[in-house]
Amino acid sequence: MIVPRGYADKIVYSVNSNVTANAEQVLNNQADVFDPGDTLPASLLQQVKSQASDRYKPVPTNSTFYFWFGITQKPFNNLAARQAVLAALDLRALSRIDSGFLEEDCHLIPPGIDGGGDPATCPYHNPNSAPNMTKAKQLMQQSGMIGQPVTVYGEDRAPRRQWLDYFTSVLNSLGFKATEKVVNSGVYFTTIGAPTLKPQVGWGDWVQDFPHPWDFMQLFAGNAGSSLNYGYVDDPHYNSALNTLFQKDPKSVASQWAALDNYAVGKAYYAAYGHEQFPKFYSNRLNFSAGVMSVEYQTDMTSLQLK
Repeated sequence: MIVPRGYADKIVYSVNSNVTANAEQVLNNQADVFDPGDTLPASLLQQVKSQASDRYKPVPTNSTFYFWFGITQKPFNNLAARQAVLAALDLRALSRIDSGFLEEDCHLIPPGIDGGGDPATCPYHNPNSAPNMTKAKQLMQQSGMIGQPVTVYGEDRAPRRQWLDYFTSVLNSLGFKATEKVVNSGVYFTTIGAPTLKPQVGWGDWVQDFPHPWDFMQLFAGNAGSSLNYGYVDDPHYNSALNTLFQKDPKSVASQWAALDNYAVGKAYYAAYGHEQFPKFYSNRLNFSAGVMSVEYQTDMTSLQLK
């Protein structure tokens, strides 16, 4: 493999957790590239669209954002308790928190991958409509988990912190006694993946490593361990189907991958809520059309060119 030489002799990073300030600097040409791993704040999005339309574009990615459940312990070892949460989540609200960059969906496999699900098949409510609170309340009564304490893990940076706030509020509205555990983004996944922790519930995301449905579905494989399978799901049917389908051409068994995703959604092993668009946003010093947005690595530094 030949690595491109690139065009820039020097690239200077500035690390700042204030996403609004970062976006304003690019808008005002005081910085050259907005980190696509962050979300353009809703308060600035219309200004960016109107003042910088020639250097801004949302780029669809094969990614999924979700909440996972620790299914080996109370309260989410109870199927009805997990299903209640899926019925109560308003995916439109989660997308609004992300300035509309999320395509709402309950499935783990994104639409750009073979086997990507149809949002219309989501079992608890249409992702583009209001949550089914009547069903959610019925499931909570059935679960017997009202009043159970829950610690919800999430990251500290926007919009991940706001997603955590929303998810925690939904749990409390259902009758759980939920509190947040906010973890620094730099150590979040090593924290929740520590085999001694076994957290009850928390936030997760995945951007494709390679364009295959296994790359997403393996997150809940029984042999994935705590490093990826944070909820310790170990379902024999899921494991067997995953191993069988991986041996086949994904296009030829796309419907079976979709069926496995639907099976896991029905079991409420995860509460997926959308697939992300990355904001490609540059200053006017850069050649916007030459810049490449990599699915795996986001901004391709070798493609950045000064005009």
